[in-house]
Amino acid sequence: MMGFRRLRRGRKWFGYGLIALPFVIGVPHGASAQDDGGNTMVHLIQLMVKNGQITADQAAPLLQEAEQEGHSAKRTRPAPKPSPTAPHTASAAASAPAETEASSTPAGTPPSIHVTYVPELVRQQIASEVKQQVMQEARDEGWAEPNSQPEWTQRIKIFGDIRLRGEEDMLPHSNCDCFPNFNSINSSANGYDDMSSTFPPILDMNENRTRFRLRARIGADAQINDWISTEIRIGTGNDNSPVSENQTLGAGGDFEKYSIWLDRAFIRMKPTDWFSMDVGRAPNPFWTTPVLFYDDLNFDGISMHVQHAITSKTNGFLTVGAFPVFNTSLNFGSTSTSDQENSSHDSYLVAIQGGGEWKINDDYTAKLALGYFDFLNVQGSQSAPCLSPVGYGSCSTDDETPGWVQFGNTLFPLRNITPNPPTGSVVTPNPQFYGLASRFDVLDVHGAFSVLNFHPIDIVFGADFVKNFGFDAAAITSRNPQNNIGSNGLWSGGDNGYLVQVTFGHQQLEKMWDWNFTIGYRYLESDAVLDALTDSDFYPGGTNAKMYTLAGNVALDRNLWFDGKFYSATQISGPPFTANTLLVDINAKF
Repeated sequence: MMGFRRLRRGRKWFGYGLIALPFVIGVPHGASAQDDGGNTMVHLIQLMVKNGQITADQAAPLLQEAEQEGHSAKRTRPAPKPSPTAPHTASAAASAPAETEASSTPAGTPPSIHVTYVPELVRQQIASEVKQQVMQEARDEGWAEPNSQPEWTQRIKIFGDIRLRGEEDMLPHSNCDCFPNFNSINSSANGYDDMSSTFPPILDMNENRTRFRLRARIGADAQINDWISTEIRIGTGNDNSPVSENQTLGAGGDFEKYSIWLDRAFIRMKPTDWFSMDVGRAPNPFWTTPVLFYDDLNFDGISMHVQHAITSKTNGFLTVGAFPVFNTSLNFGSTSTSDQENSSHDSYLVAIQGGGEWKINDDYTAKLALGYFDFLNVQGSQSAPCLSPVGYGSCSTDDETPGWVQFGNTLFPLRNITPNPPTGSVVTPNPQFYGLASRFDVLDVHGAFSVLNFHPIDIVFGADFVKNFGFDAAAITSRNPQNNIGSNGLWSGGDNGYLVQVTFGHQQLEKMWDWNFTIGYRYLESDAVLDALTDSDFYPGGTNAKMYTLAGNVALDRNLWFDGKFYSATQISGPPFTANTLLVDINAKF
């Protein structure tokens, strides 16, 4: 039986099945276990070959071994004892020559086999024990019981994460209390009346704030077939900000429940190892830093990614994408005094990024990418002349307000309101919305250099440079900019920025006490990038800031880690202000 035990390496149940099979199926009355090894097992092996369970090459040595064991059993089997009730028959059989027995058996017919009968109850008990042992091993080794779970459940993976944050925003009293909250103004029904004697909504820039915040996300990946998969993820958030899923605890008061937002929903097509395409609301497909796009940002649209080896030590990649940034409402109207129709003002991002990775040797690697990000139609424009739309309408370019702003981009008034004929001393209201004064065609150069001499403690140097080629200082000045005004009363924005940083430690936090630490500096002028899409961690987020950053991470266990960040930021242009932000997080994922 040694040959059959080899089969257990591939399929363990065959070993058990073959050992038990003679007893389970039953052998003829009087058959011997030894002869069963020499005859029945031969037929079993031949049947397995016929059914495709093993190949002929695998069966050959097993057949030979089974036949040898059968012949050996025949040679060593003792002669049957004569029956006391039939002495004459026994003696006749003993005295008969060998030729007589041989001649009475047809040629090619195997000899008769005689053993004790195995009762049905014993056979059933053996079969049950073998089945239980095979099923237990199946559960232990992950094959599970046949048909125990629907097939589709094996193609779905549930995942998620939760982050608990303590945030301290330290804002000196010396900061100017003069920064309008343009996001709040543009989100209101009628904007801000700049003819009013009241102040517009302003940002809190000179009072310390302590906040406890939560980010929770859960999603599902589904493998549709070999090359198509989907992902859906939902998450928390105070609002529909594209760069923050933080929910401030206690923000609603009285333990109110929190909103859940659709964070991702996309289809991924990957017909080959080197090409993939995402369609829907998907993660950032580009290799970037928070200077251009914040880590939590997701993209609506379509992207394609190609990655392929150039040499044994270098890999090249190319990513292209088109993404709708804003789509005009179908029922948008205005109170324009001209015959100008209100055409759609749809905005898009069209982007391309290419680069490569170079493994210089076992101790050094380098990566470089060059990208161009063209934001089409995000710049605002002044409306056609319109009557003051208080309470009953809008002007032709009201839909050109940015959907979300943080801080830093230069904005200007969108509405060209025609004064109504004065009635006595009544002042005509002038409710305004504000749009982006600059175009954004952004070049991004991103690089990293890794030193692996002390692996797993690595050193990674990173750098990122951005420049907005759509920036036109003269055109912005002519649009009556409302922010980034210096003490001399002149506007003074800018179009470039950069980040440099170095990280020490484990690049991946895989087990307890893995750690890393980062120190960096960034400089980001007012209109270098869209402030709505860049870093939101430091207060108040966005652009027009230069800052030092410190960050550290340490794993407390597998999939559980602590991290802390400190930002010290100062405004570049406009009234001076500084802001220091400390973040302390506990993270868990599954």
